[in-house]
Amino acid sequence: RGLAVMATTTISFSRVAPKFAEYHQSAGNVSAHVATTVLGFVGFGCLVTRCCVAVCGRAREESARAVSAAAWLAYAVAVGAEVPGSVGVSCGCVCLFVALASARADWGWATSAFAVAAAYCLQDVAHWYYGEETYQAHSWGESGALDLFVEHCYYLLPLTLSCASRETRAVASLLPMALAAWANYAIDSDSRWGLPFMSTKRRLLVGKLQTKTEREDMAACRAWCIARGPSETTTSHWWVGDLDEATHAAFERLVQSETIRALFRSKFREGYVVEPVRGMNELYVSASLDGGGPKTSDDVFFTQHVDGPFCFFPFASVYRCILALDDNAPGFETRFPNARFGLEARSGDVLAFDFHRESHYITKHNRPLPDGDAKFRIVLKLHYVAAPAPVFWCCGRLLRRLSVGYNVLFRSLFLATIAPTSRLSALTADLGVLGGTVLYNAIEKYVGYANLTYYATVAALALAARDYAVFLYATQFLHYFRYIYTYYDRRDVAYGQFQRDALLYKTVAITQLLWIYAAPSLRLAPCALPDDDAHRLGGRRCAFGLDLPLVLAGYAVSLAATNALGIDGTYFGIELNVVKADYKFVTKFPYNVFPHPMILGQCLAISAIHLARHVRHHYPLLAPIHIALYLVHMLQEIFDFHDGVPWYRRHPAANAHPPPKRD
Repeated sequence: RGLAVMATTTISFSRVAPKFAEYHQSAGNVSAHVATTVLGFVGFGCLVTRCCVAVCGRAREESARAVSAAAWLAYAVAVGAEVPGSVGVSCGCVCLFVALASARADWGWATSAFAVAAAYCLQDVAHWYYGEETYQAHSWGESGALDLFVEHCYYLLPLTLSCASRETRAVASLLPMALAAWANYAIDSDSRWGLPFMSTKRRLLVGKLQTKTEREDMAACRAWCIARGPSETTTSHWWVGDLDEATHAAFERLVQSETIRALFRSKFREGYVVEPVRGMNELYVSASLDGGGPKTSDDVFFTQHVDGPFCFFPFASVYRCILALDDNAPGFETRFPNARFGLEARSGDVLAFDFHRESHYITKHNRPLPDGDAKFRIVLKLHYVAAPAPVFWCCGRLLRRLSVGYNVLFRSLFLATIAPTSRLSALTADLGVLGGTVLYNAIEKYVGYANLTYYATVAALALAARDYAVFLYATQFLHYFRYIYTYYDRRDVAYGQFQRDALLYKTVAITQLLWIYAAPSLRLAPCALPDDDAHRLGGRRCAFGLDLPLVLAGYAVSLAATNALGIDGTYFGIELNVVKADYKFVTKFPYNVFPHPMILGQCLAISAIHLARHVRHHYPLLAPIHIALYLVHMLQEIFDFHDGVPWYRRHPAANAHPPPKRD
């Protein structure tokens, strides 16, 4: 009946908004309504998707999911035409978030219905908590109450946003950005929770093709390349479309190899779809001899680089799979610094890595080359796209299309500069291809594009909320949780990436902590202490005192401990089998003076920072949380709490010499 009324009765946002606003005056109540409305919409979106899939059937599941998402965008357009501009923009952003979040969540019938019911009940709880009557209670007994209820539901999102503060609307508008930041962490089965402080698993896939059919197909592809007369001084490339019919069939059988499929199932397990990206597949021959002369685009392979530019793309990954066709006589090795792994791929070896996210480079061992065709190193470059099944229709297929387009364009530039014939082409190779590669890789190497997305998102949320504390508390404690989680779950950790993230998180946190502490005393920032505090201090609003030497002493001890252990030793190198040493290998200062010097030095410094009156006044919980998390991790190390056997049970004789403790 309500839907019929909506079709025959004129309803408008302007008619219902004043009535709604009467019962939503409290800022806290309105903010709670915005949050619960988003929750309810995500649950309702999952129900709509379930209905669409049930109607269309499994054969048209992707089309059904696309229709469900399109319905939210249509709703945003329809509502946006009636509401004020800023409210309309916020509605559009929230609807985009709901479309993607409900598609990715893909809750079942019961969970979706529970989310809708919970949102409804929590809104009543918010009214009770903030002491405001509900709009529904005053309209339910009126004539046409059901009509008003349907109208209320249709306009619920713009109504809550119109009553919300500018800061709340700004935060709501950033929900798609927050989802994208989360999606850059949640990209495979090992990272499905998408939390930056969880241990990052190695994303390389390594295997070997060994069956008779696979060997025959590999030999056929290599014979085709040799027949084309590859160059000895520059790389040679052929698209899969250049192959003759028989070789193309052999190539395609290798693409569909069960060995390769099993590799991808080990990383992208239940709930993921993995499909070939045939438009990027090629046969590749390495230059077996050094051509000498000026730099060319071939030099990019010997430079740390990331192959593709779509590192920010949510949920989906494109993998490049290197399949070696011979014994690799020239001795080329592919190295992955973030994973601390390298492989000199030989006949049948398979090495797969994320095309848009994994930094790598080539080294050459320069062994004596054999005569004849064996001197060439020939590989197949196979490509696959992986994404969660509920969003493969949008994220997986779109990333595949973008990757193919980029690969074609970049290969054209690469081939144009592989053998420069003019100063312009040489400059393009040196600055355009090589320079751009170095810069792009440096960001991934030292920061990480997923981390960059996270920091950008929390910075935007802090600006929207007009509260620096949002950014501060969202970035202060990440390294502690990463320490604790990685120390516990040590299996297959991408050590280089862990070390990069831990250093980045700690640097950002400590830099802010020191700025808060020192900037007012150095008159680089206002002290902002109340006048009565300044009076009690004899006019010294913010000044260094006994706290300064304690801060310096604490960090000096911590740095000395880092120097004694080394960077790899500091960041769990022994526990993660990167440093080959036992637990008693450090005997110099400060470990020969007192135990746990790194953690205790940090705790001393942070406690001294907390002594500063302006720090305690503005951020009373900041230092205590730091110290509490440090002590939790110290206890974890003392008792060697992880998912394996503790060190003191593996080495009973070493009980009198516990391992050096770090941060």
